[in-house]
Amino acid sequence: MTKGNVLYKGRVFKILFCYDTGYCEIRDIYNVFKVELVHNSQLTMIEDVCTN
Repeated sequence: MTKGNVLYKGRVFKILFCYDTGYCEIRDIYNVFKVELVHNSQLTMIEDVCTN
């Protein structure tokens, strides 16, 4: 899984690091002190869209 923003439990997180085991460290974009370790099967990638 590439770095970027993901959806996890209805909140937006940023991927910090992905391990070979399939687990990723993710950080809440609104609370920099909230870091979680979750399996990538629980994450949904968010596409950044620019509408200029």
